[in-house]
Amino acid sequence: MAIFSSLLGVAWRSLLYRFSGVLLTIVSVAISVFVLLGVEHVRQEARNGFASTVSGVDLIVGARTGEVNLLLLSVFRIGTATANVSWSSLEQIQAQKNVDWTVPISLGDSHRGYRVVGTTQEFFTRYKYANRQALVFREGAEFDGLTDIVLGSRVAAELSYKLGDSIVLSHGVADVSFTHHDQLPLTVRGILAPSGTPIDNALFVNLSAIDALHEDPNAAVTGPSRASERSDSLREQAAHDKNDEHEAHDDREAHDDHEAHDDHEAHDDHDDHEAHDEHQSDSEHEETGQAEEEHAHDHPTIGSVTAVLVGLDSPIATLQVKRWADNYSGEALLAILPGVALTQLWELVGNVEAVLLGISILVFASSLLGLNAMLLASMRERRGEIEVLRSIGAPSFYIVGLLLLESLLIVTTGIVLAVLGLLLCIAVANDLLVRSLGLMLSSHIFSSSNLFSLSLIYLTTLVVTVLPALQAYRVSKSVGGGSPDS
Repeated sequence: MAIFSSLLGVAWRSLLYRFSGVLLTIVSVAISVFVLLGVEHVRQEARNGFASTVSGVDLIVGARTGEVNLLLLSVFRIGTATANVSWSSLEQIQAQKNVDWTVPISLGDSHRGYRVVGTTQEFFTRYKYANRQALVFREGAEFDGLTDIVLGSRVAAELSYKLGDSIVLSHGVADVSFTHHDQLPLTVRGILAPSGTPIDNALFVNLSAIDALHEDPNAAVTGPSRASERSDSLREQAAHDKNDEHEAHDDREAHDDHEAHDDHEAHDDHDDHEAHDEHQSDSEHEETGQAEEEHAHDHPTIGSVTAVLVGLDSPIATLQVKRWADNYSGEALLAILPGVALTQLWELVGNVEAVLLGISILVFASSLLGLNAMLLASMRERRGEIEVLRSIGAPSFYIVGLLLLESLLIVTTGIVLAVLGLLLCIAVANDLLVRSLGLMLSSHIFSSSNLFSLSLIYLTTLVVTVLPALQAYRVSKSVGGGSPDS
């Protein structure tokens, strides 16, 4: 212990004596460690954030395409749909045994370069991210009426929107559009809190609003009532299907009674009049039936949706429902597991990840080489220092230990500065990263991978210091009168 204290004191005074050169070396090490830890932290946070972009959704169903393409479209709002899911297929998905809930998504419109998502109110309660974290409203609430709109945090911040502002959507997803839906302006009802996901970069409207915007020029007048009926059909459809048979039975009984009554009245008059009444009754019944059928199936006139988020009441049924969707005969559908698709998508950018990691390693290696060069260059200057230490009885291993301790002090100081700088950058730039890139960085930088990196840094430092240490050993032996090789 006494020897270590002595070494530490001598090493500290020696570093202060060579302050300018040591400072440059410390700055070099700090920058390289900052880059290494920063890149690794961003890489891990990006991976974790990417994998947790959507959670709580068991399946995503869309038109037959590639799994990655469907994921990019439905979750990241990237690309355009080659085909859509019909409303009848959506009802079939909802009717499956183990399906607990469905949330349709309709894309195709935009506002000043940001994508518009047509959906239902359930989206804000069913959609989760990270560790099943729910969406939170910073201001306002979810849309309620046809003309309400909800903004992601970045959209509101970049376009300086607030509650009550009026917004006109554009047709298509291009940054510049010449077709605007100015017949139905929308009012900002809610603004979501930052989530670090693509939710921040989107606008959300009622599915019925998408229908009303594209029906006809008079959609602002006639569209709301029809569109509202169709937007509620998902909730009503399950109960409607269960009651269809009973209602049909009641209609048949009422129709039979009505026919019997008409026949009786017609018999009291004459046969020709009976025939006329029967024909009139049949016509009225046919018209009534057509009206009921049109009302019952009014919602398919929405046409289609881009994708469907599906939640199951049992995780065991995931593969079963996926198999059903993939083999659905009504139209070509594809069901994907979001977690699996996210992993596949991340693998596509794995090369970029490896390049960034390689660059940070090269930067750190260059700083270690600079440390080695500084220690070697200082050997000539320190010959007098070594002579003094040897004259007072310091053994050769003391000289070697002194050099190794100096290297560790330089690297440790650089690491401390790098960690403090990284924490400061995270605190200052986190909001900017969330708004611009949708990336939220945590302040917990000492992950297992970073701790492993720090261990390798110290180990590499010792290895790099071997050559200067050997030279110091030879110098100490020479000064002490012994053979350099002994």
